[in-house]
Amino acid sequence: MVRSDNTFFRILDIFSHFLLLNAMWILACVPIITIFPATAALFGVGRKWVHEGIDAGLFSLFIKELKSNFKKSFLLGIIWSIGGLIIYYDFSILFQVDFTGKIIVYSLLSFMTILYLFTTIYLFYVLVNYELSLLHTIKNALFISISYIFHTLLCIGIIGFVVAITFLAPIFLLIFGSIVAFILCHVFEKLSVKIERSKVALN
Repeated sequence: MVRSDNTFFRILDIFSHFLLLNAMWILACVPIITIFPATAALFGVGRKWVHEGIDAGLFSLFIKELKSNFKKSFLLGIIWSIGGLIIYYDFSILFQVDFTGKIIVYSLLSFMTILYLFTTIYLFYVLVNYELSLLHTIKNALFISISYIFHTLLCIGIIGFVVAITFLAPIFLLIFGSIVAFILCHVFEKLSVKIERSKVALN
């Protein structure tokens, strides 16, 4: 009985940590312009939990990660949002006009969108793991997404799976962001080992 009680309370403790982390992330995202800094902090905590477990910290750790990456992630968020808006408006214009070679432009724009999404997956991984400039952060995120395409597809599959589960059981919205970040950090940790073994320096 004691062992069962301990297991129950441990599961409850883990769930509460993910619940609180998700709540902190959402609150930090409320101003909208702080979405990137908040998400960088989320992944920073996720990385720490992967290395040391959930007992590594929560509130103070999140605030620490938020402060340490705020300026860089904020600027990166502005750049990345502008890039996303450009792609969106290009598609909007493309759907409204007809011209010779439209299919070629559409194909190129679709390819750019795929690269944009692939790169987005690794932006926070590179941001919280390496001290790089904004340009090199984006460049290396793109490089990793293409060089390790299996991991990229795995990450997309994980995100899609969690989204599907959340759609079927909306209660998972309570831990959606924190659980996705934690799982992806596990994938990124395995990826870091491969990058180190390949002796490819990110710069």
